[in-house]
Amino acid sequence: MSTMSLRSHLTDSEAWRVVGRIWNRFLVTGSAGRRPGQGRRRATTPNEDRYLVLTARRHRNMNATLLQQHLRSATGTRVSTQTVRNWLHGLGLYARRPMVCVRLTSRHRRDRRERIFIWRDRGSRNNPAFVHKSVRFGGVWWCWCMVYGGISIDGNTDLYIIRDGPLTARRYRDEILRPIVVSYASAIGDYFLLMDDNCRPHRVNLVEDFLFEEGIVRME
Repeated sequence: MSTMSLRSHLTDSEAWRVVGRIWNRFLVTGSAGRRPGQGRRRATTPNEDRYLVLTARRHRNMNATLLQQHLRSATGTRVSTQTVRNWLHGLGLYARRPMVCVRLTSRHRRDRRERIFIWRDRGSRNNPAFVHKSVRFGGVWWCWCMVYGGISIDGNTDLYIIRDGPLTARRYRDEILRPIVVSYASAIGDYFLLMDDNCRPHRVNLVEDFLFEEGIVRME
């Protein structure tokens, strides 16, 4: 049985002696608290504690062993690494894995400073005089395109170029499902299973009804 468990199981005579000592202390000092100097002696002085915390804040990458060595070389005091951890934990300092982020260079800083700023009044954000017009994907209309293609174990379909705007649900049905998917499903037979992504044009009721009418099963 541990010492702490023994303290929680005092006999009646021991309990009365403890109460008596506390009462006598209250009569003498006016307080039932422990007197200064009682208990285990601290391994470090307040100045050494401040030095330890200051070193940990200045050198964030130091572990408890290095902090212990710095304290010993500076003050001559020997403490365990666990004492170092306990003291830092009491002040809210914990060893944590650092966050990983993109390393910024001088070029990044220069580009950030060269951003265009416009001095304008409140509420005038959408004023055409204050709008900087640009085109995505490099600034020219022909630098990108959207294509559709189907693959299976035994073959694949030809790539279909989606022209003149975004792919809507109606265009997905009329330009891809009806001419490409339906004919490919007929060639494969009863074991055909359609697998597409969950983007909005693929999941609307218009597409669901069309697949149901054509008898095409889609993987969910």
